[in-house]
Amino acid sequence: MKIQSLLPALLLCAASANAANNIRIEYIPAETTHDKLAEQSIQSSDVNPIFVRLSQAYFPFRKPLTLIYGGEDGPMYDPDTHTIHIPYTFYLESLNYFSNNQYEDRYGKSPKTGALDTLLHTLLHEAGHAYIEDQSIPVLGKEEDAVDNFATILLIDYLDDGADMAISAADMFAFESDDRPDYYDFGEYIDEHSFDLQRYFSTLCLVYG
Repeated sequence: MKIQSLLPALLLCAASANAANNIRIEYIPAETTHDKLAEQSIQSSDVNPIFVRLSQAYFPFRKPLTLIYGGEDGPMYDPDTHTIHIPYTFYLESLNYFSNNQYEDRYGKSPKTGALDTLLHTLLHEAGHAYIEDQSIPVLGKEEDAVDNFATILLIDYLDDGADMAISAADMFAFESDDRPDYYDFGEYIDEHSFDLQRYFSTLCLVYG
């Protein structure tokens, strides 16, 4: 996953100096075998370096942002502590979805790749919330939809294989939609998130235009 050089060098350097010191990544020690697998997979991937480099170039934070892997909460952004929380179970559940849906046989992409693509999209989604808070940006609409678009457009426009990564994230929405009843509870109609199937199609619309 290679970031395309689209910004002038001076602008990139200025943003890098700010963002490099403003994102702290922490791992809560994994206690189970599965959580240790998730921790190792995330640490050995290029998800975090790409996340940091995208922030350096395109959305540097004023206040230090903390990214914590592990624990039970999340994926979520906590504005009180300016922290993104990603539990190990999120990666593991994503991995299971891609495995159970024969992703490699159907699309030639390993379940691990699909899960890591989804993780990066989710990180950028939560970073969108963080950036809105950090920069005091007014959002005239559903913030969840806005940060979904934020994450997808960053992937498509600034990573060489970003469109393919966004498709993985969209497929995850489809898997989650399939793995639910054929009806929605009343409360889901007023939820801050769009339905999973709506998020699937919205992401694909950005990919294919």
